[in-house]
Amino acid sequence: MRRARPLLGTLVEIAAEGLPDSSLDHAANAAFSAVELVHKLMSFHDPDSDLSRLNRRAAIEPVEVHPWTAGVIRRALALFHATDGLFDCAIGAELMRWELLPDHGLAAARSGKLSAVRLVSKHSIVFDAPVAIDLGGIAKGFAVDRAVAVLRRHGVPTAVVNAGGDLRGFGQTAYPIHIRDPLDPSVLQHAGSLRNGAIATSSAAETLGVVRNRKVSALVSATTREPLIDCNAYSVIAPTCVVADALTKVLAQVKRTDAPCFARLGATGLITASAGANLGP
Repeated sequence: MRRARPLLGTLVEIAAEGLPDSSLDHAANAAFSAVELVHKLMSFHDPDSDLSRLNRRAAIEPVEVHPWTAGVIRRALALFHATDGLFDCAIGAELMRWELLPDHGLAAARSGKLSAVRLVSKHSIVFDAPVAIDLGGIAKGFAVDRAVAVLRRHGVPTAVVNAGGDLRGFGQTAYPIHIRDPLDPSVLQHAGSLRNGAIATSSAAETLGVVRNRKVSALVSATTREPLIDCNAYSVIAPTCVVADALTKVLAQVKRTDAPCFARLGATGLITASAGANLGP
């Protein structure tokens, strides 16, 4: 059974086997619903999402959020510390300034670090400074992991969930991995196979633009707060998609597959050079 739906701004695909088709359809529909809920909760573009409420109010007072949103924030903070601050999703101010995210009236938001974000109770969050967080670097991986959890809960023994290149598979099947050329998505490079694990890929080429005569992208250096604009694809294989997704942003900064945080988190990095011209400054 193979099903696909447009969600998370991409095409989410689920391939599953090992149960009757009616049972697989029921499981897939539940998994798609989980992905849809993640998007509803954590979209920067939706002014009514948990994330938008946090960015508007959490610097003023604690904000209560859905358990999944709190869980992603908790995981983001853990990854911030595990990567010595290189995974930092408090980059909303930069992305708004570069016109890659909508403002939503967040004029007071300023550049800062994720360390300004605190959980004051299980599902309540406060900002110690008026930062704006963007969960685009981790929420898609979390959505894939939630879909996998739903499929398993419905008794599916073997499946793969693919959300625009953020992929996780489980069961007895080894799934082939292909990485798209960042400058020519029609060109695929075979990168082996994956069984009971996840892979995610990020590239500045996906969001590259020019604002006020300056090249910008949605990949941001955590140390300089400057946009990353090279044309490589940065892929990470990890046990879960949320970790793989987050670490692609670290790999794009350090450009070293032997960075200590990868071994600590059970991850492997892969850098794929584009066949196209360099997009450097």
